[in-house]
Amino acid sequence: MGWSKVGLVALLVVSGSAAWAAGDHGFRIDLSLSAKAASELARLHEGIVVAASYYGDPKPAFARKANEVGQIDLGREEITVEGVAAFVDVTGKTFENGHVKWLADGKAMVNVNVYSARRSGPDNILDCDFFDDALALARQAPLKIHCKLIGEP
Repeated sequence: MGWSKVGLVALLVVSGSAAWAAGDHGFRIDLSLSAKAASELARLHEGIVVAASYYGDPKPAFARKANEVGQIDLGREEITVEGVAAFVDVTGKTFENGHVKWLADGKAMVNVNVYSARRSGPDNILDCDFFDDALALARQAPLKIHCKLIGEP
């Protein structure tokens, strides 16, 4: 017996939410759009990319493992969604748990940037809020990130 489209979508939604709830480093984003951004994304059949970069400050003994800006990279996850307001689950599956011991205070940080997927052209068309703070803070409640068109008041 085959899966119906509705059954498969329901399974994916439940599975995605379970992965977010169970993951040690995952979190949820409440992505909203201005009316103009929603309209333009729909007109262009454009997607949205949510990029989460995990990082932290190194202990002096591990400074040589830091990147060009002096931080320890702990992983990066990119999720592409359709160009509509939605809850987006960052799973944390790319998080480098073994590198936490290299951090000065053991505190993992996360930077979240959101931009258009550039399916319809080479340039980003969105001006979105961002988040750059402790991962523990991101996990407390869904992060509210709002996007509008670049140049939109």
